[in-house]
Amino acid sequence: MDGGSPAPAFFLTREFAMGRLVAIGGGDYEENDAIVREIVRLSGKERPNGLFIGTALQDSTNPLTSFKKSLKRVAPGSVVKKLSIIRSSYTEEEIDALFDFADIIFCGGGNTKYMLDEWEKAGLIPRLLNAFRQDTAVLAGVSAGALCWFEKGYTDSEMFSGEEQWAFEVIRPKTALFPYMMSPHYDNEIRAGFDDEVAKQPPEDCLPAIGLSDRTAFVHAAGEEYFVRSDETRMAWRIYATENGLKKARVNCYKNVT
Repeated sequence: MDGGSPAPAFFLTREFAMGRLVAIGGGDYEENDAIVREIVRLSGKERPNGLFIGTALQDSTNPLTSFKKSLKRVAPGSVVKKLSIIRSSYTEEEIDALFDFADIIFCGGGNTKYMLDEWEKAGLIPRLLNAFRQDTAVLAGVSAGALCWFEKGYTDSEMFSGEEQWAFEVIRPKTALFPYMMSPHYDNEIRAGFDDEVAKQPPEDCLPAIGLSDRTAFVHAAGEEYFVRSDETRMAWRIYATENGLKKARVNCYKNVT
């Protein structure tokens, strides 16, 4: 197995080291079937049950439909249910039943800050973290549904305000599991400011960073981290702020998921 740069030693000693997570940098669902195949493999099921959470786009049906098609292409016979906390009401028991049902919990992209606020109101954050820490399901997501698992995330949430002038910002999600600063869609030129944000971190709060291009993904499973991709032309990056300036290391090793 190849996995790019090795994980820091402290990473492997965390209490939740046995959890499973796949964070995808971006891309349409039909472009990421190879990564979805890795998600299915990690589930340990030939026909896993999927739970789709589309809060970041206010429970739009299009991402749900696309995820269903992708999962069923990769694992025919799989069943997908949705947790639509914006458009529907649930009892605590109903939410628990959906989490118990899921072998895979997939979080769609969109407005990260809005998603996190709504998750907190609905009591989803402890459930999601427990799903990882207790290793009851594979956590997975794309864009907003990926950056939320990192200690710092570079988000375009202000874009959804409709204002003509908006800016990227670094947030600290309450769903954070991994000690990295992360940007999805890293190969998009409008995200060039991410490197500057990494560089200007204060020494007492300086995290290594990961830049995930579309169709690439960071994976954590059984205490190990590695990268996968569905397009050999796309790259993931490790980025470090040092006393001598910013250092960038392109990830050259990816686990084969074809």
